[in-house]
Amino acid sequence: MKPPSKYVNLDSLNMIGGVFIKLTKFFRALSIIAFITCPNIFIVSAAEPETNLAGITLSPFGEAGVISYNDSTTEEIGSNYVALFINGSIIKNSNLVTENNRTLVPLRLISENLGAKAGWDPGTKKVTIVDGSVNIELFIGNTKATINGKEYTLDVAPKIFNNYTYVPARFIAEALKSTVDYFDGGDGGGIKIFPRIRQVMISRYPEGAKIIPKEEAIEIVRGELILAYEKKFAPYTPWPGPEITGEGQLSELWVKEGDAGFLRHAITHLKITGENDRYYVIPVVFDFWLDKYTGGVYVFYNGYGMAVWKFDPNQEGALAFAG
Repeated sequence: MKPPSKYVNLDSLNMIGGVFIKLTKFFRALSIIAFITCPNIFIVSAAEPETNLAGITLSPFGEAGVISYNDSTTEEIGSNYVALFINGSIIKNSNLVTENNRTLVPLRLISENLGAKAGWDPGTKKVTIVDGSVNIELFIGNTKATINGKEYTLDVAPKIFNNYTYVPARFIAEALKSTVDYFDGGDGGGIKIFPRIRQVMISRYPEGAKIIPKEEAIEIVRGELILAYEKKFAPYTPWPGPEITGEGQLSELWVKEGDAGFLRHAITHLKITGENDRYYVIPVVFDFWLDKYTGGVYVFYNGYGMAVWKFDPNQEGALAFAG
């Protein structure tokens, strides 16, 4: 059978001499980004580690919200909850604090997740953050800060809360040459990973890390979907007509052609409708997320609750999109 796509995620498939074996850990151990060519196939690998979102469920409902993580732990979240994402992974128990419309983050989370070194002088209440040639100094309760000796005025002063040192998220992240985005959890647009919850997204990827181009991202998702389609239905052929738009027309298509026809149409006309620092968003029935750095394909369910899981085209029920 002809390969459905020239792009295959290394997490799903690897080929050597016609024998399929798992090589993901081997290539990641070498910390490379490899494009390995086989006949009609490019196998995508990446040095950037996978994120931790697969297997997470979230119920963001007022004071009774709960996040269930993929390690079987849970975290209760209330209406004031602000999620913290670093390089596309959610940070458990981040306990962000909002003061004067500014978000403060525990210093240890920044230092641990961005690889910076943090110091604390209890006598002067001075916080020191060192990252390569960057030296940042802040003082608890003081809005004056320095970066390599140059003085800056903060919108909100660092503070001690529950025995943890909290620092302004945007100032520290940008001082560490990271990108910062904020989503207010509303119905409007904006960069986000999860809808319906407030979130801070901080990203700083290794120098030389390469983003998968949008056209290739679509082909990776299309290849995974075709594998699942052919396992469930029959050999895939592209939808012969133009793209159908409008909910009414799509509903009519589903009635006439059934799941197979609807999915053929969706697979043929895949498009990216949104993105953030880590994922492209490609709607099918649920949203599919393509990791820009690893090529991993995820499914995002946004209904009464929310859930993310890794897409496995060989899994029974891979194309079952129950609402």
